[in-house]
Amino acid sequence: MEESLKNYDRKKKIIDKYNSTSFFYDKRYRAIQSEKYEIVFNNYRVNGEIILDMGCGTGLLFEYILKLILDKEDIRCNYVALDISWNMLLEFKSKAINLKKRKNSLNLILSDIECLPFRENTFYSIFSLTSFQNLPNIKNGIEELYRVCKNDADFKFSILKKNLEIEKLLEILKTKIEDLNLTKKESLEDIVIQGKVSKVQTF
Repeated sequence: MEESLKNYDRKKKIIDKYNSTSFFYDKRYRAIQSEKYEIVFNNYRVNGEIILDMGCGTGLLFEYILKLILDKEDIRCNYVALDISWNMLLEFKSKAINLKKRKNSLNLILSDIECLPFRENTFYSIFSLTSFQNLPNIKNGIEELYRVCKNDADFKFSILKKNLEIEKLLEILKTKIEDLNLTKKESLEDIVIQGKVSKVQTF
């Protein structure tokens, strides 16, 4: 019970923080986030399959993807964006009318990464950039991420280096993600981790 209250308090603080900073988030973080996007899209191609953005914020990643496919008439973006902050989603929504072009599909979801409102084996790609350090229990978030994505789904992830117990995180990920690739740069506050989700049991 005490642990649950601590987790609730922590999440409430995170919600309040992002609700109060949503209106200047893009100005402060666009350039920082763009550097991470360049890394994760170096070996990724948008192909119309369902993408989940966990901790989508104001939609900077969605903007980036639409720019990538702007001149590619045969490609559409099928995008589900989830965040725990209502005001961040409102900022996203205010841009969405201009961002949605051609037949791109966009769904905005107010929810908690540790309790995703999706069926198992739904998503072909999972993006979560600079969100998981906010979770009271990172392992729970990883379990949920794993549950809702398909086998061989693309895993694109970053987390703040500060106070990160990287070995513990990798121990969790190694049981679920194949071909783990880590990117560490002096210019980034995050570690970027990429791979493929593996749901094939080996005996």
